[in-house]
Amino acid sequence: MNRQPSKAKRLLHGLMALDRADQPIQVEEIRVTCPDLPRAFDGARVAVVADLHFPDALLSVPDLARHVHALKPDAIFLPGDLTNSYTYFDKERLTALAKTLVTIAPCFAIPGNHELRLDREKRYGTILVQNGVHYMCDSYADWEKDGAVLRLFGMGYRRPAPLTVKGQPSIVLAHKPDRFRYYQNARWDLVVCGHAHGGQMRFGKTALYAPGQGFFPTYTDGVYAADGTVMVVSRGLGNSSIPWRIRNAPHLPLLILQAK
Repeated sequence: MNRQPSKAKRLLHGLMALDRADQPIQVEEIRVTCPDLPRAFDGARVAVVADLHFPDALLSVPDLARHVHALKPDAIFLPGDLTNSYTYFDKERLTALAKTLVTIAPCFAIPGNHELRLDREKRYGTILVQNGVHYMCDSYADWEKDGAVLRLFGMGYRRPAPLTVKGQPSIVLAHKPDRFRYYQNARWDLVVCGHAHGGQMRFGKTALYAPGQGFFPTYTDGVYAADGTVMVVSRGLGNSSIPWRIRNAPHLPLLILQAK
């Protein structure tokens, strides 16, 4: 069944035409210490490409690829919402993204809430897998580097559950940062998220609104740590239901994994 967005959601999407300010992309290097990290992954570089919301990304696929390539990543994490459920399913750009990024580094992706809506998740996952992306939806994939293997986990529909991989850190792609308490209870070491869009409008370090958190949200940008769990949140690279970003440039985090 091919479900379509509601009229209200299509109207919100139409307002995005008013937000076409040319904002330079912000690349942010974030160093993350992971317990039990295999030696081959010490110093590994991970580009985080989140919340593009095709067809409403704030930069083209070639421009994004140029920025990602310049980071010389060992892997690329795509923590959901590569598409926008408030408009048509952009198969063309999603396919181009997958085909382009896999030529740079191994890619690992999960669905976000926009893929889980309107029965789009299966189609989304199929396109990514067919074009060489490791796709995880309540499942895992193995990242191979210099003869070593690091198992990554990806959330989809389910709430977190404890993960045990002997001699390795638990590294998880999980779209929603507002579930930080669950990630702590699951005792995950590193969680990589998007979804909050940086709070849409930022005034210094204060964010205005984020889905799942409401006004003046807590988890919108950068690193949060508690009880041994570190969560990294990307502000994303596109727009969604709120069609404006103010003082909130497109965000491309570069994680540097470090052993203890």
